[in-house]
Amino acid sequence: MNLLYQMKDQEFSSLENQILSPLRGWLCNHGTHSLAKLATLEEEGFHHPLLFEGETPMRKFVAYIDPDDDFSIEDKLSQVNCLQQLQNIASYGFMREILASGKAHLHALWFDIYTGDIYYFSRQKKRFVDVNETSFAPLLDEILKYYS
Repeated sequence: MNLLYQMKDQEFSSLENQILSPLRGWLCNHGTHSLAKLATLEEEGFHHPLLFEGETPMRKFVAYIDPDDDFSIEDKLSQVNCLQQLQNIASYGFMREILASGKAHLHALWFDIYTGDIYYFSRQKKRFVDVNETSFAPLLDEILKYYS
């Protein structure tokens, strides 16, 4: 995520530098949606929601990214990117029919590498929720209610 965040710098993400690093080139081609959404949050403030596509383009959902300002900007980008991947996965042809029929559902887990904590994106709460002894039962209830 640090490398993706550095792509905001035009010199760092220049074509010349992309050629020097295949990973940098790949990120420049595939990370732009996440960077654009992060830029929107930086402009409007993190108390404003972002809109993402879920299992189908008609199943959009709202997400608040770290409204309590607990995480670094790179972690915020990582959460945005995690949700962006739901949209990317749903765009694959072989997944469209499965998702549209309700045979499968997409869920987002975000791992805080610094603390070892795992966060589940709760569509009900519209944010990532720390999965722990206290939150586990309500999150499981949400999953069973909306995805069974």
